[in-house]
Amino acid sequence: MNFIITLAKPEDLHAIKNITELCKHELGFVPRSVLGQAILQEEILVARESDTVIGFVHFRITRRGYCTIAEIGVHPARRGRGIGKALLQSVTEKVGDSRITRLRLKCPADLPANGFYAHLGFTRIAMELGRKRLLAVWEKSVPCVNYPLFFLTLTNHPQAIRTLLQLWQVSSDPRNPFVHLIVSPLFVRPPALNIIKRLKEEYGARVIFDSGGYQVQMGRIRYEELFARLLRFYKENPWADWYVLPDHVPASSDTVQEVGFKVRETLDYARLFLNYMPEDFPKKAIGVVHGRTEEQVRHCVEMYTEMGVQYLGFGSFGTSGPRGSVNLISNGSLRMLRLLQTLAQDAHLCFHIFGVGSPGSLSRLEREGIIPTSFDSAGWWKAGAYGNIFFPERAQIHITALPPTRAWSLVVKEKERSGHNCPFCEDVKLLQRSRHHRILHNLAVMLDIVDQKKEIHP
Repeated sequence: MNFIITLAKPEDLHAIKNITELCKHELGFVPRSVLGQAILQEEILVARESDTVIGFVHFRITRRGYCTIAEIGVHPARRGRGIGKALLQSVTEKVGDSRITRLRLKCPADLPANGFYAHLGFTRIAMELGRKRLLAVWEKSVPCVNYPLFFLTLTNHPQAIRTLLQLWQVSSDPRNPFVHLIVSPLFVRPPALNIIKRLKEEYGARVIFDSGGYQVQMGRIRYEELFARLLRFYKENPWADWYVLPDHVPASSDTVQEVGFKVRETLDYARLFLNYMPEDFPKKAIGVVHGRTEEQVRHCVEMYTEMGVQYLGFGSFGTSGPRGSVNLISNGSLRMLRLLQTLAQDAHLCFHIFGVGSPGSLSRLEREGIIPTSFDSAGWWKAGAYGNIFFPERAQIHITALPPTRAWSLVVKEKERSGHNCPFCEDVKLLQRSRHHRILHNLAVMLDIVDQKKEIHP
């Protein structure tokens, strides 16, 4: 069954209330006013089949560091299809980057749903008397910074973004890859930004505004111009969740002295930028760490900490490919990343890795013991557009250059080896012909890798 999980909208109230009435034996009486207020506070997620609400979950974040599931209900005619599981997983994803450590709920002890919660990894921690029934109290830990949050790079043409969204929504994959997004707002057309904003408002996506420092590195804009334009845009658009501070990205060809100059300039301009922004802005800022030496990385962390920045980003990879468009994970960058991870953990800071190109790069980082709070990638999109596809633990396959028979046998072999299966690689001829199917197949593979890491680092 095809369904998607989104934030509830005010017009969903009647359908949600109807489901509570159909589930009255399990949920008891749920006031319409409580549901309406929860929708306004973005505390209800719904499962939609086409335009019909078929399930919902109402959650609350407490001051004690856990998230309470107040009610969860699925229309009786739609039960047994994984909707409840998907709703709870979506709550985990929504609160997992908010330093929430536990999910908690109470279920009448006489209901079969207790077995459902046990199956999903909840632990019964207590029994208590409710107003009318004995209640089982269930709890489950929420991964927070122990596995990376995958931010999709959507700095692209608006029609291309719309096409990918439409194809994913009609696929049979219940995951929502568009829950974490990163975009360089100065370098996309306004319709693309409108799509990003709609995904946030209607679907609860978390959004990072990237600075676009890469464009300075490519010589397409001067650093001072980037600073001025970014300052104006951030002030006029306070709806993102995080904002990358302007950074002067070193090039692989830079000397040690040139790298040092760009590191100092990045930090000086970051401090100046924060002086122009509201007082609470540092809590939403991501400071970019550059440097080829331990001293430079340590200096960046110290300076950003003094500025009140709580989220750091690593951007000092070597580059290759056309105009340096591909990030390379060298031994030097791995050494700096390990140091940054240690410093961030010691200071209780989050850290992000910019531009992880492929599943192979992510796996290499894990083998080196580097597990960031989050990372972003445009590699899945770029590779698919150039005729390449991913599979876990394998080099890219240039599938458009292969004869049809060879392509079919290779894809079948890789699917059997890796266990990967998605709607976008079922038809190998279409995979060869359609760049959109290659792009979304690569996205599904990236999601598989991240899901595996969630299991390894619960």
